Amino acid sequence: MHFFVTGTDTGVGKTHTVLQLLKLLRANGHGCAGFKPICCGDRQDAERLLAASANGLTIEEINPLWLRTPAAPLTASQIEGVRINIDALTAAFRRVAARVEDVLVEGVGGWMVPILADYFVRDLAVDLALPVLVVARNRLGCLNHTLLTVNSVQAAGLRCAAVVLNDPTTNGDIASTTNADILAKILDVPLLTGLAQESAELPAKWAAISGV
Repeated sequence: MHFFVTGTDTGVGKTHTVLQLLKLLRANGHGCAGFKPICCGDRQDAERLLAASANGLTIEEINPLWLRTPAAPLTASQIEGVRINIDALTAAFRRVAARVEDVLVEGVGGWMVPILADYFVRDLAVDLALPVLVVARNRLGCLNHTLLTVNSVQAAGLRCAAVVLNDPTTNGDIASTTNADILAKILDVPLLTGLAQESAELPAKWAAISGV
């Protein structure tokens, strides 16, 4: 099964989440791959996804568009004079999906980051027609950002498969120690924690969400 992985913001742990889930899938015998349609800045995230994916794939297949400017794709493409071809990105996804059982597509930045002037990360997820995993960093502001993102995913007509909460209790402040409990009460989608700790409960939680 394929998923689109987005974030409530940049730097919330999308790549870490994808890597952990790829590790879990491979441990259960699945041929799987991470797919990063657009990289902006360095290419380290895509390289890490390639290393964690099934053998035989190339960095160009995992990451078909690399913009060197560390900014939103719309900004980076204008600076570099690159025309972003959405059809080429979706075709690249289909080629990877034809070769493995499970593809985890990592979006760039957050849900509403602009790719074109009138086309956002949200629209790429819609074009791929994938269920969405929303990754949130456990910190002050997490509740608002998570609810806004989940509501926008659902308003786009996509299934929000789960919210992944990174760093569930590491900060020690009131927000970080209560966010998981509050999200579990107010969300209408599953909450997945424990990726960083690789908890023993993780395989069962992921199986309930993904059906694998």
